[in-house]
Amino acid sequence: MKVANRSCMARRKPTERFQLQEFTNPSGNSSWRVSGTRPDGSRVRKNFTRKADALQAQAEEESAADGIPNQRQLQRTSLTPQQLSDAETAVRATPHRPLARTVSRLTDLEARAQARGVDLDAALSFFESHYRAETTVISVLNARNEFIDTRVGLSPKTLIGYKSSTGLLLSPDPNKALNRFTVADIEAILARYANINTKKTHRRLFSVFFGWAVRHHYCLENPCDRLDRLPKATTHISILSPDEVKRLLTAAIRYHDGVTVAGVAIALFAGLRPSELLDLQAGDINGERIRVTGGKMRRKINRIVQIPPNLAAWLKKYPFRGLPGGWNYKMKRLKAATNARSWVQDILRHTSISYQAERDKNEGLTAFNNGTSKQMMDSHYRNVIDNPAAIKAYWALTHSTLPKNIEVALPADDKVTWPTRAKLTKLVWQKPMMHLAKELGVTDVAIKKHCVKVGIELPSQGHWQRVAR
Repeated sequence: MKVANRSCMARRKPTERFQLQEFTNPSGNSSWRVSGTRPDGSRVRKNFTRKADALQAQAEEESAADGIPNQRQLQRTSLTPQQLSDAETAVRATPHRPLARTVSRLTDLEARAQARGVDLDAALSFFESHYRAETTVISVLNARNEFIDTRVGLSPKTLIGYKSSTGLLLSPDPNKALNRFTVADIEAILARYANINTKKTHRRLFSVFFGWAVRHHYCLENPCDRLDRLPKATTHISILSPDEVKRLLTAAIRYHDGVTVAGVAIALFAGLRPSELLDLQAGDINGERIRVTGGKMRRKINRIVQIPPNLAAWLKKYPFRGLPGGWNYKMKRLKAATNARSWVQDILRHTSISYQAERDKNEGLTAFNNGTSKQMMDSHYRNVIDNPAAIKAYWALTHSTLPKNIEVALPADDKVTWPTRAKLTKLVWQKPMMHLAKELGVTDVAIKKHCVKVGIELPSQGHWQRVAR
């Protein structure tokens, strides 16, 4: 048997997983590419401009494939082995910040402490034992609810105003910390409104809210204190023309036997607010004066209004015994009969103050008599009327001087022909109230009132839902 001579056999080349290839770029320069497959099946394809970098990358890939850990490259340093060890420990202790910045910050703090004659540890110890937070963090929603709960004794209308204005602070984030509100936040809210008076109202209520928050240590300052001053509002008010005044008084005389005349005359010639007129009692009118104690100013100002001669003549003919029932409804009827070009809530008061200002030529006196301010007079009532004859005629207007040939179209009172009591009793139990109201041409409220008046028992709430089941 022949035995092969092993010494003559060729030695097998070691297997290379990653190949190094040279190629030419479109620019004409040579580059080297390392390509291959890792043990996990992932492909490697890397290009290098230097052959030395490509050889090192090939060696690293081969070593990693053979499970040999990568050896760090040696770098020159002036640090001693102990200093290198300390630096590595410091880097591991502050992995998310540059070591140089950390050392610089610490050195600065130590210098500041030493300037005060203490070391850094003593300064921190003093801070920890004496520090108290300047503000208590609270969301704007919780602060607003707490603030509303403290508004005790306010009128419902004023409370609604506080709720409405502070509610604007809740958008877009009711959980925003109150101490994070800035001047820019308040300006952004006020910028939504074009009317200067609306801006002033919200700004005033914001200031009250943040002032309360400062006192309760929920924020450091009131951002409203640093807002720019709003421009002065100089709006033109709406008043009735002389012809419209005459039509209004004529309609009041002819409507329901003059039941509204006294109230209309007091509003036109004494300048009471609608809310003051609603609170006025017969006992508040005494001789030549009207004592105003009600209305929205009742907690601040009680005033005496002098009764001018023409108003005295009206009250002598139509004594004031309190406003009649359904006053607002009756005023809507008179408004329609007056056929005024414009009609706002305080138009009778605006008319009265405008004529008073031109009659007295004393804005301070007129403001005092009407429970307002001179600033309001300057803003709204300056030079509204420029016809001396119209002013004189206005204050001479009485029942006897009112022209008798004025035509007004008072809406006719709709008379409802109600079914008999027995038939109506049957109808209200046959169908829902809203359907019956359409058949009779009235409202469901009118049917309920009439049924109560004639003593008809009505179905209980939810009756028709139970019948439909």
